[in-house]
Amino acid sequence: MSELTAAVIGGLTLGAIYSLVTLGIVIIFRATETFNFAHGSFMLLAALIVGRMQSGSRLPFAVLALISLGIVGTLGALLFRFALRATVGRPHFVAVIATLGFAAVADGVIGLVFPQTQYSITIPGLIAGSTTIFGATFGTASLEVSAFAVVLTVALVLVFRYTSMGVRIRAAGQNSLLASQGGININWVYLGSWALACVLAGIAGITYGTVNSVNSGIEDLALLAFPAALLGGLDSIPGSLIGGFGIGLVGGFVSAYIGGDYVTVVTYLVLLAVMLFLPQGIAGTRSVRRV
Repeated sequence: MSELTAAVIGGLTLGAIYSLVTLGIVIIFRATETFNFAHGSFMLLAALIVGRMQSGSRLPFAVLALISLGIVGTLGALLFRFALRATVGRPHFVAVIATLGFAAVADGVIGLVFPQTQYSITIPGLIAGSTTIFGATFGTASLEVSAFAVVLTVALVLVFRYTSMGVRIRAAGQNSLLASQGGININWVYLGSWALACVLAGIAGITYGTVNSVNSGIEDLALLAFPAALLGGLDSIPGSLIGGFGIGLVGGFVSAYIGGDYVTVVTYLVLLAVMLFLPQGIAGTRSVRRV
């Protein structure tokens, strides 16, 4: 019973972070049809900024988080404005190569600016200790962070579903010309989408770094979120929850019953199966082609 509980709760805990990461990936794809391979770099950068500043200053955590998120959000908007704006409407591989190039440059710069390979993040108010659920023990702070990630992701999904901001993003992604003619400022929608997505990446990096150490492994978390985005549907914002928790549960059960070393392998086997049998994802838009 304890193994099953560890698999389910552990998977849901990880899935909460995956959902938050996946939401940022989906927002960018929904708005600009760009698959952002630099998402992990934004996660790592935000966590490193908070970790380093927290170890060397007495500023409150909230201030450090706002500074960090402001930096990654601005970088995301600048990346789109000066590197990716010209790729909108062009073949998808052009933007993919651009984000891969930015990720490589970002990793090099991060290595120079942050010579220390590992930091820790402390969020005031988190409860120390552990919580036992059906015989399985979990860190209370980890459960609290996961609950925060779930609440934030669900709230944003509802905002995108029921507010004008979500309508603008969906309209810009579906037909930018008609959206522009309808009075929507496409450039601001694109810039805002990239900034918001990178802020969400930063929040995910900071929350993950709170219950784990801040190191380059955070980027691996983003790589495992890509299968979650494809599982839920790349153009489906609610699908980020489905994909995130789905991949999280896969990882939880694999870790509990097979071993943590096999999580990446099994996750990408799931990705392969999704691409073969359900390419649009569970909640993605089905494409119709005339023949």
